[in-house]
Amino acid sequence: MTEAATIKTSATSVSVAELVMLRKTIGKLNRRRGRRVSAPMAGSSSSAALGRGLDFSEVREYHGGDDVRLIDWKVTARTGKAHTKLFNEERERPFFVALDLRPSMYFGTRVAFKSVVAARLCAIVAWAAAARHDRVGGLVFDNNRITEIKPQAGSRGVTRLLHQIVKMHNSATPEAYSSEPLSDALTRLDRCAHTGSSICLVSDFTQFDSGPHTANLLQHNHTVAVRVYDPLEAELPPPAEYTITDGTSKGRLNSASARARQQYVDDFAFRTALLERVFSGAACRYINASVIDDPVELAAIVMSSLPGSA
Repeated sequence: MTEAATIKTSATSVSVAELVMLRKTIGKLNRRRGRRVSAPMAGSSSSAALGRGLDFSEVREYHGGDDVRLIDWKVTARTGKAHTKLFNEERERPFFVALDLRPSMYFGTRVAFKSVVAARLCAIVAWAAAARHDRVGGLVFDNNRITEIKPQAGSRGVTRLLHQIVKMHNSATPEAYSSEPLSDALTRLDRCAHTGSSICLVSDFTQFDSGPHTANLLQHNHTVAVRVYDPLEAELPPPAEYTITDGTSKGRLNSASARARQQYVDDFAFRTALLERVFSGAACRYINASVIDDPVELAAIVMSSLPGSA
């Protein structure tokens, strides 16, 4: 019996052993780049890496051709002349994997919960980033907690990230919250990601409200936003009456109305278009990822959209 055969997988939970084993899939990424998945995707591929490194060196007067995103506005205002920040080149690029584990992610009608599929995708992306010598860290958050994992080289950053994903995923509670967890997480990510970092953000983007934190994050980093969804969230099942449950109580879903079915599809398309507009730009990409899509193929798309360390 192979090692992989001894690791049990679940549709509702994840284990460290399973996420570590996914390291063996990264050899398939290059072969799968460019292959199509069932989910529609939008957004341009990311641009080349920002022209500066990430280790701050000094401030000098702005020269024609300098990156305007690196202008030091405080020094510029104080001196009356435009100044820009200079950075020393770093060998390893920070790579942040941000995973949303709010209650809405614990839903699924096929394959597994969105949260489980998202965790697997994050693991593959993290291993692939480490393999190309990026320093891997991340952010894992739910309604009540935001945990930051500082980027580290090699497998150390990846394993710390995976342990935190498993810990938070398998201890999730449906507690109410008084703040806006997704906005709070993006604000925290903007604060901890240095200019020029690569970011893979995986969420279902429920209750997403774009604000200054999002604009600033996208302006200064290379970002791929992966929206994980279940097919039932994109289209109602065939006309009939269904029993539905949240694990505690039961309800009935009637999908017979053609008008309601079309409105449901239109609402999903509207939300998709909104996210596409937000996560668009020279250094951004947006991906719709169904739980039925191959996570290895999705990871290949993510990695081909982000710059890597030399």
